Amino acid sequence: HRDLHSFPTRRSSDLEGITRAGIFEIAKHLDIPVKERQIDRTELYIADEVFLCGTGAQVSPVSSVDHRPVGDGHVGPISKQVSKTYFDAVRGRVPEFRHWVTPIYKSE
Repeated sequence: HRDLHSFPTRRSSDLEGITRAGIFEIAKHLDIPVKERQIDRTELYIADEVFLCGTGAQVSPVSSVDHRPVGDGHVGPISKQVSKTYFDAVRGRVPEFRHWVTPIYKSE
């Protein structure tokens, strides 16, 4: 719930994701405690917030699981904060994450 921010444990068949690693960095930067552990699908039904991350999804809040609303069915404050920080970071707007991007300048 609100005091526990869990991420599913990485399975041996999963790739180490750069986006996932970035989300962990962002959580640390925002002082959001994270615990990596196995979770059961039913935990998603009672979660206050859920979001997915990945190369294609980037950071995508989830409003329902199996047609059941997550929390109040709206994007929660942690998902909003992590998502905003992520998108600002990948655009070079967060000094602590400038090492994630390489500036490209218009040639003359």
